[in-house]
Amino acid sequence: MTHTSESEVLIVGGGLAGLTVANYLARQGREPLIVEQATDWRESGYGIGLWEAGLAVLDDLGRLETVREHAAAPDGFEIRSSLGGLLTRTRIAPEQTLLLAIYRGDLHAALRDEVPDDWIRMGTSPERIDERSDEVVVTFDDGTKETFGLVVGADGVHSTVREQCFTRWTVSEHDTYIWSLWASQDVDVGSDMVSVWGPGSEGFVARVGDRIGFNLAAQLDAPPEPPARERLREQAETIGWKVPELLAGTEDEPFFDRVRDVTCETWHTDRVVLLGDAAHAVHPISGMGASLALQDARVLAQELATGSPERPSEALAQFEQRRRDAATRVRREARFESAVMFLESEHFRRLRDAAVEHTPLFGWFLERRASGQ
Repeated sequence: MTHTSESEVLIVGGGLAGLTVANYLARQGREPLIVEQATDWRESGYGIGLWEAGLAVLDDLGRLETVREHAAAPDGFEIRSSLGGLLTRTRIAPEQTLLLAIYRGDLHAALRDEVPDDWIRMGTSPERIDERSDEVVVTFDDGTKETFGLVVGADGVHSTVREQCFTRWTVSEHDTYIWSLWASQDVDVGSDMVSVWGPGSEGFVARVGDRIGFNLAAQLDAPPEPPARERLREQAETIGWKVPELLAGTEDEPFFDRVRDVTCETWHTDRVVLLGDAAHAVHPISGMGASLALQDARVLAQELATGSPERPSEALAQFEQRRRDAATRVRREARFESAVMFLESEHFRRLRDAAVEHTPLFGWFLERRASGQ
């Protein structure tokens, strides 16, 4: 039996993008339903960098100060190389916030705080999505059916909504794997964010309060068995600096995943829309995935607020038009960054390191990233 949901909007996926959309819709007087496949909120995840564009969304929602309580603004950025130590350091003025580093779980909790529990249905996912001219009929995995006016696919790289409702898309798997750990540590890593470049690998380190977050990405010939802690230890030793010491200081199981990106020819139909990683997952080397998702959510909410609830297709088209260029630019830049950062050849690594050490290349990159250009 099919019944009309009390919620006009179904959000599939309770991650950063989905919760941000829900926050905005709540301000518009709407009460969306969020369905999340997981049975509980995971405590693991990447360390996240939020650039100015993402911070502006949190400020708009009144969540920025809460996020700041759990985040760290670096004094500067350092680039180090396993071939020759410190290559460059860019100082950040104390009054300037270009970037905040935060544990994904803390950011997620800050966004979740403003969403009523009864708007969220855990352990649930769509099994079938049938779009009609005036409604979308969704069959859930427990066999129940409900109708909605709009379905938002915020369900990530492996999006069920994208698989059900779209045909022209690809998920590309890279030969790059990433580990992420957060632990209380006494290791002196300073107050900068530090990127350490090894052969075909990178370690990224940032202190947030009494915890240190460190991500390690490496190109590997074959996928290791998760969580691949022994391979992580080997890569940490190769990268060097403080990374082996940080890893030795915790027995926590790392978050581990393979790097993938998503290309989708269109992000919307008449009543179904994709955003965030479901529409345009980018290589995490960009550090822009979270900021893109937050911006997507704000723009989608803006367009829905001014468009017709009965005919959302125009609002969805406007959303995609406003956001596609930004996602395309970040994807292009991420591909270039990964090609430069994950060099294997020692000869080319030395040439790259010399360019970073003796030119203002990195400072220029930070300015572009901070300005969103």
